[in-house]
Amino acid sequence: MNFWVKSMKAYEAIFKMATHRFNSKAVRSYHQPQALNRSLTTRNAAKVRGMVPSRRGGIGLYKSSSNNLTNKLGKHVTWINEFEHFNALHKVSYSSNDLLRDEIQKYLKALKTNYYSISKKSTESLNKKLEALNKEWIEKVGHIPEVSKDDKEKGLRKQYLAAVSDVKNEHIPMMDCQPGSSQFTYLCNTIELLSSNKTICFAVDVEAFEFDTNIVTEIGISIYDPRENVYSLTPTIRSYHLIVAEALPLRNKKFVCDFKDCFLLGESLVLPLEQCVEFIQSLINFYMKCETDEDSSWERAFVGHSISGDIRWLKKIGVHIPELDNELDNPVGSADANDLKKHIKMLDTEKMYSICYGRKGSSLGKLLRLFHMPHAFLHNAGNDAYYTLLLMLKLGDFNFRKQIGADDLEAMGYRIRQWFEREKDEPKILPMSYVLSVTNANNDKSNANDNGRKKIKDLVPQTEFSGSQWFQNARAAFKSTLV
Repeated sequence: MNFWVKSMKAYEAIFKMATHRFNSKAVRSYHQPQALNRSLTTRNAAKVRGMVPSRRGGIGLYKSSSNNLTNKLGKHVTWINEFEHFNALHKVSYSSNDLLRDEIQKYLKALKTNYYSISKKSTESLNKKLEALNKEWIEKVGHIPEVSKDDKEKGLRKQYLAAVSDVKNEHIPMMDCQPGSSQFTYLCNTIELLSSNKTICFAVDVEAFEFDTNIVTEIGISIYDPRENVYSLTPTIRSYHLIVAEALPLRNKKFVCDFKDCFLLGESLVLPLEQCVEFIQSLINFYMKCETDEDSSWERAFVGHSISGDIRWLKKIGVHIPELDNELDNPVGSADANDLKKHIKMLDTEKMYSICYGRKGSSLGKLLRLFHMPHAFLHNAGNDAYYTLLLMLKLGDFNFRKQIGADDLEAMGYRIRQWFEREKDEPKILPMSYVLSVTNANNDKSNANDNGRKKIKDLVPQTEFSGSQWFQNARAAFKSTLV
């Protein structure tokens, strides 16, 4: 028992030391935006390999580059075809699996029947609760408050509507995707698009500077191409993390965590803004455009978490986006859908969640936790794009939905509520790896001799993966990811 007591005391001491070491400046300046702005570049920064020493960055340089930016590739040019492996993908056509198609249709048919039943039961239960509330109000004030110009009646009306809102918020499940609705159509078409393994998914996430959200600091892209996964046991997913060189010294601290140096899936690519745009545009023109008849046999979709905001940011920096279909109104494989091949689908993980379970608790981190998906260092654009892609593939996988009980809306509703209750009482988790890193670094300093012969390394907030590399042009940066 004494061992555990000592361990906990040591842990608390280390935690205080770690908190002081990493956050002392930030804590002092939480309510001093100007001071915070000045300190953005003073912390220990991760090393960018190959970075030109004299290269500067900052708000002024970013805006100057943004104003002078030209998208040289346009809407159709791509240099991805120069690489043999990718050029060969244009010759791969989609091959329908009749057994899989039948299983998907069987699932969707059962889903429709199930949601009808849930909707009917939920509506009846909610109506009884609202009737009880109305009865209570009539007994208390003699009537149900109506819209009125009278101040007293307006006050009562406000209280009544708040009570109605509380009843609805506490009600489980709160159905927003009854069969026949546009939401239910979106849900079914998304499941069919993904479960059939015929959709090229282009996930994107954009991070912006918290003191000027017109400044894009990072772009994350993750791509699942079923043409590369026809015979794969382990899915091939290509992930890219672009850091805008002009915004390199701009760090978020006050409203969002800054994990710019914490990409978990390879090397971060530091590029000038114009080359970031070329990198993204070349990928879009390759994956989202049809060049051959075989290309036309595949569906294509942008994927994101509240993706419309990320699409707006891409357009803002000069990226050309194809015409998009956000509603998925047409049945997959219908004649109308074929006529709309030029329309790229928009698949949104936040929308998929909210139409089934409501908007409460719809952040990316909460969804990953809810669906048992390990994750770390969110708010790094590369990580967010990757996790969003994985989440969408799971939400659209009819077999995964069956295994996890995703369509038992009542059970899922109580599971979500349980997480909210736990958050009220349980402390935030500080991973032991962080604590031990701080301990080891401080022990190194305490063990240094008086002559300073032992070189002491500063702590740098970065993951222990590939770090970041400077590139002058987009093509060279892309080529580096193929090694």
